[in-house]
Amino acid sequence: MRYALLSEKLDVSKVKIGYGKYGKPYIKNGGIHFNLSHSKNLVVLGIGKQELGIDILCERKINKELIKYFLSEEEQRYLHHLKEGKQDYYWNALCYKEAYIKCSGGQIINMKNRLICPKELQYGKVIRVKQEREQIESIFFKDSNYHICMISNNISRKLTIEILDMDVIHRKFEGLIS
Repeated sequence: MRYALLSEKLDVSKVKIGYGKYGKPYIKNGGIHFNLSHSKNLVVLGIGKQELGIDILCERKINKELIKYFLSEEEQRYLHHLKEGKQDYYWNALCYKEAYIKCSGGQIINMKNRLICPKELQYGKVIRVKQEREQIESIFFKDSNYHICMISNNISRKLTIEILDMDVIHRKFEGLIS
């Protein structure tokens, strides 16, 4: 977070952190919301003027036992019909649910039937859906074997998402404060 604030030329010493309804931190003085996620050695950070949630997952062997706990029957049927090796939907669905929770609050186990991941999505394109009396927007990215989803009520058209290796963050951070 410090790296991102310094990159935006914000005086870190004057930043005041507040906490939202579900204990999620935000920057009080400046109306800036942020969310971050990591998987393996990569970190993804989303910063915006509105509440947002972001998640990143690295593909590994699909845990078939988890499917019945986190994916709705509709999502399970869709996943079942996808060819082996073409199952990006599994990772996108988990990212979608986790990003939503990080934006709105709740627990992933409670999202099983409450939140259905879009099936025919295009990476890098904003998707708008009505979800329980609210409009949400999501955007998905795939970088190598990493899946990323960001959710907000209104995703800015001037979106910047930076994916950094932790070693790169440490090197850049050292350069910014010296």
